[in-house]
Amino acid sequence: GVTTGIDMALALVEADLGAAAANLIARHFVLYARRPGYQSQFSPLLQAQTSAQSAAETPFVKLIDWMQAHLDQRLDVPALAARAGLSERSFYRKFTDATGKTPAHFVESLRLDAARTLLGQGLPLKAIAGKIGLRSPARLGRAFERRFGMAPTLFREMHA
Repeated sequence: GVTTGIDMALALVEADLGAAAANLIARHFVLYARRPGYQSQFSPLLQAQTSAQSAAETPFVKLIDWMQAHLDQRLDVPALAARAGLSERSFYRKFTDATGKTPAHFVESLRLDAARTLLGQGLPLKAIAGKIGLRSPARLGRAFERRFGMAPTLFREMHA
């Protein structure tokens, strides 16, 4: 659909003009989106990629891309620090400085944004929880409600 076309266009911009230009354009589109109050106005993934990109000394842009593709895996500080080639303490500090969020909060944001997308595809809650690494529908429900102020099933009904 439309989002696939936008993704393709951003990929072409990135190939021609670089990731910074693609992120700037993506950020522009997200900024002006009008959504209901319970939906986030900004994409945490996009904000972090933009922030991490401006902090050229950190390898977090690639790490964030990897995290997004592996949400079902263990994404705790020891695993992410090892992947980034940093000590746990150094990783925690640098990642938090670069993204504005602790690693745990950032990972939860990625997972819940993915859950929101998957809810629109009609997948069962158990399958969604497994795909995003929350393991159970109950954990997904609690985290989703904490972030978006409503149960995943209600979100699905409102956006069906």
